[in-house]
Amino acid sequence: MNIEKADYATIIRFGTLHDLNIKLQMEGKNLIEVSNITDKEGISLLEKSLIARKFDIAKELLANNAKVNNVSNAGCNEFHYLACNINCDGALDIARILLAKGTSLMEKEKKYGNSAFFTLCQEVFKARSTEGLDFIEECFDKIQDYDDCNKMGCSIRMLINERGTDKLKQIMECTK
Repeated sequence: MNIEKADYATIIRFGTLHDLNIKLQMEGKNLIEVSNITDKEGISLLEKSLIARKFDIAKELLANNAKVNNVSNAGCNEFHYLACNINCDGALDIARILLAKGTSLMEKEKKYGNSAFFTLCQEVFKARSTEGLDFIEECFDKIQDYDDCNKMGCSIRMLINERGTDKLKQIMECTK
């Protein structure tokens, strides 16, 4: 990859944190100056790093005050983009940072109307790791409505009752 000619999104997708730092140095910029760039689809550099599983870059962007709650043209925020990789090493660390920074779990994407939390639950339930299930528990106090349905008529409550653990069902019922 030619770092000099590549844009930041390309470097994030195909390069490393080191490559990104070289690009910044070449342009005389710092991460804070470029952290909130979005592409024509409204996807931020932070979201690009989550899609590409470049969690070291995501951590650096977040440490340099990258904006959270960016909503792409598809209606997705950072949790939607992280969800498909939530079972990868390092993803839950980023998820906890996003949660602490107030990233919305209730943002709904446009295609199916799934909230970020619904999407996270779907992915965590596929692998059912203790760490993933623990993260779902950590999110419960941020959920405003367990009964709001997506375009298919499914709610978070239905998903957890059908595929969640007994512990998750119990916690959900206690947080009504």
